[in-house]
Amino acid sequence: MLGTMLGSRFLRAATATILLTAPDTIAQPAAPESAPAEPPAVTAPACTRGEKSAIAELACELTRSLGELPNGALVASSSLQSDTELDAPEALGDRIAAVVAGTLGRGARAARGAAGLSRARALASVAGTLIHLRPSIEQGELRLVADVYPVPKSFWDRVRDPTPSPVAHAFASRRLDAEVRTFLPPVPLLAREVTKASSPESQPVALACEDVDENGSLELLVVGRRHIRLGRIRNAQLTVHASAEWSELSPVAQSPLREPIASAAIAPGAHIDVGISDRAQAIRLDPALGRAQSVGRRLPWPDGGCSRFDGIALAQQRVPCHAGDATPTWIDFGHRTDAIAATRLVGPDGRLRSVAAGRIANTDTVVLRDGEGHRAQLQGVGAQLALGDVDGDGQPELISGASTLSPEGDAMLVHTWMNDGSVQERLRLAVPTGVYALAVCPPESTGAAAVAIATRGGIWMVR
Repeated sequence: MLGTMLGSRFLRAATATILLTAPDTIAQPAAPESAPAEPPAVTAPACTRGEKSAIAELACELTRSLGELPNGALVASSSLQSDTELDAPEALGDRIAAVVAGTLGRGARAARGAAGLSRARALASVAGTLIHLRPSIEQGELRLVADVYPVPKSFWDRVRDPTPSPVAHAFASRRLDAEVRTFLPPVPLLAREVTKASSPESQPVALACEDVDENGSLELLVVGRRHIRLGRIRNAQLTVHASAEWSELSPVAQSPLREPIASAAIAPGAHIDVGISDRAQAIRLDPALGRAQSVGRRLPWPDGGCSRFDGIALAQQRVPCHAGDATPTWIDFGHRTDAIAATRLVGPDGRLRSVAAGRIANTDTVVLRDGEGHRAQLQGVGAQLALGDVDGDGQPELISGASTLSPEGDAMLVHTWMNDGSVQERLRLAVPTGVYALAVCPPESTGAAAVAIATRGGIWMVR
């Protein structure tokens, strides 16, 4: 899930050989024909991360790890273990088993109902091969262990070997998404806790929140007018473990804007794209903020692609940020913008949905669009935007600052783009120090995702 802000102060011909012989000569035997070359092996595409439902991506990884299995295997799930209350744990186990069996193919089928190893072996006695799943929900992740057992045909064989060792083993995990959360109690959208931390950045202009190096811990990327900093909140302060200076990354722009606009987009484990109107070039950095590559004067969208500058705003067309990048999901947003946000989220049905938001340049109106052609509009919005599924129900939340010229009157606003097409305000939190940048963090538990607010010299984490 990616949620990143862009904004100003307040307001991502065949040949043949013929042998001729004279009558008195003996023809030499022709060289044996070489065997036809074998067709090159077809490499299956890599399993995705964050581009499909969590269950589908887990099934892909397990199938890859387990390798080729006999036809007709039985997939059975044990009781799902969870560190939080579940509304329908057995139904979730059945759903996981069905998706894994479908991904395995080759006649694999899923057993219904939770089954421990002993019962699962009995159920698989005809199939001959058992894939036993052990699902769990821990710390906001769906974790899945899979073990493969060859199954004895007779009851007495099972009695003689009641605890066999698996012949193959695999593990994978993904963050919870809306499909999984349909089996959990609903999450209320409330600002129950606000943690305030000091930050060395006095002029933040963009913010992003992600597990940048995929080590299991979320990090904040704070973009300022002079520095880019990466760190974590520890003991009420932003502890910075990597930083870069704009003066060493890019020359000053020929025509910088009076009120800078900036954005950042994180591809976990791969790279970080950062752009700001102050500088002549946007920059692609590695997860440690090193090995910089210039990508032109443009700003990145969080879900991929960049927008070039068009005067004092961003062009409505989106282009690849870097040579070799995939074509952006959105080719033409439809408006010149001065603030952008985007995210990809999974609905309760397991389908991926791309959502983008852009504030029409020099107005307080934001346009929301998705990949299915739906569109909505919201007025009275400031120039700080982020998108994400905060409560995990599959409906996107637009996080924004207020449309105000005064820091004292600023606030964080949360609106939900509902399935019926309406946009409803869900939460309003006063931020009298001013909202300078916003980001939605990936969920770290079964509760609501945290929202990060950058103010002058500080970071607020709203949970």
